[in-house]
Amino acid sequence: MLNKFIIAGLILLNTNTFAGEMLLNNVVANYAFFYKNISAGTMQLKIQSKNNEVQISAKYDGNFLAELANRGYREEISLLEKEKNALKVKKYSYLDEKMSYEAIFEETNKVKILEKNSQKFYLNSDESIFDPMSMLLHLMMEYPNVKDSYNVISKKKLKIYNYLYQDRQSMQINNKEYNGFSAEYVSGNKTNFFFFSKEHNNLMVLTSVKKKGKEKIRIELRNIEHTN
Repeated sequence: MLNKFIIAGLILLNTNTFAGEMLLNNVVANYAFFYKNISAGTMQLKIQSKNNEVQISAKYDGNFLAELANRGYREEISLLEKEKNALKVKKYSYLDEKMSYEAIFEETNKVKILEKNSQKFYLNSDESIFDPMSMLLHLMMEYPNVKDSYNVISKKKLKIYNYLYQDRQSMQINNKEYNGFSAEYVSGNKTNFFFFSKEHNNLMVLTSVKKKGKEKIRIELRNIEHTN
């Protein structure tokens, strides 16, 4: 059964070339969520493309353990637009049990933050700004043509993430071996790690968060499906 999902995923990910890489199109990937190595819920990643727009989203559905990691319920959506052989971020929305806001990308380096019952404010940078979802899509589509440092919105704040990449890596996930590359960055006392499968056109198959060297969160692929 797993092999069928993998074959289907390879077919679905094999779309038209865009900006030098494969454009992931109409993909739904389902993941298991673990908190301190205990099952805590699920996450679903969606990538949809229609006309000149691309939308990538992640939805967490967790139990009380996931709530300890602030992921009992969370939904993130990034809307991008194809412009001059590139993808330009237009809007990002974030919703969890405590916070909800939108980021409007007026320019690639100027973002307006909107939150209910709060005054709008702007985030500005000399470099292009990404949100977490568009950053993930960028890594999946553009690797190895990526930079070491990116400006990324994180809960209404602008942060600089310095990435460390490692190619030709392999990893066992749910008794299956994946080959690809990894990317990680450190934020405070946390290390955020991502693993991407080359057999699936660089789809993210695992992400984890370590705090002071100990794994706190792990999210790993279970299956790939398709939406029309």
